Amino acid sequence: MTLDENASSVLEKLDEILVRVARIEKALNIVPDRELEVSDSNQSIQTYEVFAKEDLGLEENTIQNQKSAIQSFLQHSSNKINEQSVKAYLDTNPSPAWKTNQLKALRRYIRDFLKLGKWIEGFEFERTGPRIHKEYPNNEKLAEFFYVLPADSQVIFLVLLSSGLRPGEVLGLKVKDVNFDDGINMVDASNMHQGKTKYSWMSFITNEAAEVLLEYLFGTGILSSPGSTIFPLPIRTLQEHFKDASEKTGIDVTPKLLRKVFADRCERTGISKKYIDAFCGRTPRGVLESHYTDYSPSRLREEYNKAEPLLALEI
Repeated sequence: MTLDENASSVLEKLDEILVRVARIEKALNIVPDRELEVSDSNQSIQTYEVFAKEDLGLEENTIQNQKSAIQSFLQHSSNKINEQSVKAYLDTNPSPAWKTNQLKALRRYIRDFLKLGKWIEGFEFERTGPRIHKEYPNNEKLAEFFYVLPADSQVIFLVLLSSGLRPGEVLGLKVKDVNFDDGINMVDASNMHQGKTKYSWMSFITNEAAEVLLEYLFGTGILSSPGSTIFPLPIRTLQEHFKDASEKTGIDVTPKLLRKVFADRCERTGISKKYIDAFCGRTPRGVLESHYTDYSPSRLREEYNKAEPLLALEI
């Protein structure tokens, strides 16, 4: 065999090896590490938005937050994506919470969407230290805060406090989602989310909250309209109402805080964490459906009864 023939044979074998490696990488979903300079950041972010919604199944709010993080990163890095540019960007803010949120978005964008490999996983989420149990406002302070809210936000306040639902879920409730029959006062939010990152099931409201809500429904004239949205109030308006009340009273309460107060009070009554997670929408739908007996309305109501006395403000 001549030298040229030998070289040709070696190249053919090398090609065969590379083809086999490529097949293995494809089978194992292995993507080689790469760098990239984005030519059109706006177009890239718009395409990512479609990917995040259709392929990743993320919620709209999550997608918008991630788009903002990706845009900030690309502006800082002049559209250059590599380990050095990511590190330089994450070093611009010392907040562990901020770094964690940015990194979640960048992992999705760089690893999952652009498929630049797994080098982004070399950046670890910031540890925030041991969780410190927070003291939440007592009933006296919550009642004081409640009374300075506008009438519609007062009703929302009681539903948030006594159900554990997210603010967006409460604002998305329709008349048909609330069952007042026989005093069960059940709130069905099981069809609230279509994405894969958030869940909701069903919860309840106290008799106190139910009375106020019924009065509100009678007053607005929508009780006989099952498909009507109960609270046609933008989330930002609700947040402004809470902010104004905080400034007037000096008591720092946000719509999201009431969900934490709910979970804290349920925990103090000895309710199992799995039921608190179900009330608060932290249990995957597959678990709920495969263990329906454990999470049936009647079983959940039994658990809720333990916490109801602590969830009433006695206004």
